Amino acid sequence: MSGSSAAEPRKLLAARLVGLGAIPLAVFCAVYLLASRFLGLQTMHAQMWTLSLALAGSVASLFLLGSFAARAVVGEVEAVREALRHVAGGGERPELPELTAPLEDLKHDVLGLAQELQSQHGKMQERLDTARQQIFFLTNHDPLTGLPNRKALEERLESALATAKSQGSTHALLYLDIDYFHRINDSFGHLAGDELLRRIAPVLQATLREGELLARIGGDEFAVLLENCSAEFAQAAATQLRDAVQAWQFEWSEKAFQVGVSVGVVAITKLAPSLSAVLSEADTACFTAKEQGRNRVFAFHDASTSQYMRQTSRGWLKRINDALTEGAFTLLYQPIVPIEMPRTQGIPRVEALLRMSETGGELILPMSFIPVAERYDLMRTIDRWVIDRAFSDFRRLAKMRDNPTPAEFSINLSGHTLSSPEFADFMQEKFAQYNVPPQCLYFEITETAAIANVERARGLIETLRALGVRFLLDDFGSGLSSFNYLKHFPVDGIKIDGLFVKGIAKNYLDYALVESIQKIGVSLGLQTIAEYVESEEIARKLVQVGVLLGQGFYLGAPKPWEALFEQG
Repeated sequence: MSGSSAAEPRKLLAARLVGLGAIPLAVFCAVYLLASRFLGLQTMHAQMWTLSLALAGSVASLFLLGSFAARAVVGEVEAVREALRHVAGGGERPELPELTAPLEDLKHDVLGLAQELQSQHGKMQERLDTARQQIFFLTNHDPLTGLPNRKALEERLESALATAKSQGSTHALLYLDIDYFHRINDSFGHLAGDELLRRIAPVLQATLREGELLARIGGDEFAVLLENCSAEFAQAAATQLRDAVQAWQFEWSEKAFQVGVSVGVVAITKLAPSLSAVLSEADTACFTAKEQGRNRVFAFHDASTSQYMRQTSRGWLKRINDALTEGAFTLLYQPIVPIEMPRTQGIPRVEALLRMSETGGELILPMSFIPVAERYDLMRTIDRWVIDRAFSDFRRLAKMRDNPTPAEFSINLSGHTLSSPEFADFMQEKFAQYNVPPQCLYFEITETAAIANVERARGLIETLRALGVRFLLDDFGSGLSSFNYLKHFPVDGIKIDGLFVKGIAKNYLDYALVESIQKIGVSLGLQTIAEYVESEEIARKLVQVGVLLGQGFYLGAPKPWEALFEQG
């Protein structure tokens, strides 16, 4: 409010106060005149009465004026207060008569402020209601896909279990896992992976009946609860889900990808022990579907199968974790030697082979536990354990022989590690920690490991080769793209797949394949190594085609560090 506009109410109020103040004076004068007329002013006594009456009249008029003014002001304030309460309660702004200044201006300011506060309160309430709805939604739903989450699934499962036990009804839980989902993440980043999950949700939802619950319960894991259905219907529904995904393509960066899904089916009957047991069995059934080749449906409905699957997956998971923490993993070393002269003095080169110790001293081969380790993303941890243990053994050998480069060690790497961006830094730390020369190290990688993320694998290989590490393409020839990958990966050698090597002495096709692989290796300047050299006859055929290096039981069996190196 400007100075001139603020002065107007003050002047008006001052004029009104002056006018009111003049009334008692006028009353005093009027009473004085009337009293002097009737009583006269000749005596002192008459004068005293005249003044007293005039003064009493002016005081009475002042009292009456004050009462009337107070009643008017209080009435106006009460009117403003009621109007303010009405507006604050959400009502419309009422029409009020014009008040005395400056209450009129105050009326407009207060009512305007109340109206604005009420509007802000309404907006704030709307935001709070929206926030409550969002919180409630996120409590029970997955924010990425909008599907119910694991909590919502478990609540429905509890209800299904209760009806199964009390009414004898039968339900089913389908556990779905997207096959090779990590390859999308590794190749194109997590944005692509998130988009795949968003787009596949309606594909799955479209195959279900109304009322059937589809939930996202993990990274790339979904679950479907089918209530009041037979085991046959559940398996048919799982197959329908699998087929729907198989018929769909995921498009990203102008490329289309075929997507597969593995589905585990578990029946929910009155014999189901608990919610956690049902979820565990469904997860295990899904894992079994993956073990059987992926993009499959695996269902079971009896305790014996359930027990078997728990032993083959959850049991292995516990054993792997125990092996990592309690030292049940061990390394054996198998010599890689010249095939024509396998018994030369000293062991110039070995491959580190992972084993798990079993009760009673028996060693378990990796094929028994590696699939479970891959399923539960433990391969990076296992690979690092192998590297740390192998480097420790290398340092022991260097001290024993008083030679900083006593041998060359060959170590296998998984696809999970090949796609790990921090692995190069980890290796540099280990080279410094154990004082292992990089030129004494070979890493063996498979086609399947490399294909998971071609660009990242190539970048890692180039980084480590710049330090002096060499790489071998393992199991060469087992995949249709083996020769193609030689163009894409800067490797130093190839290891011929053992299936061809074992058949070289009896099968001409295997002989021809090994010979062609050897010729390609020579033409590209690559070192060629044969696996599974298990007999003298196989060794002789390998020499004929020109393969110079090999490993196998005929050339030297895998042995513990002490048995292999302390004797040499």
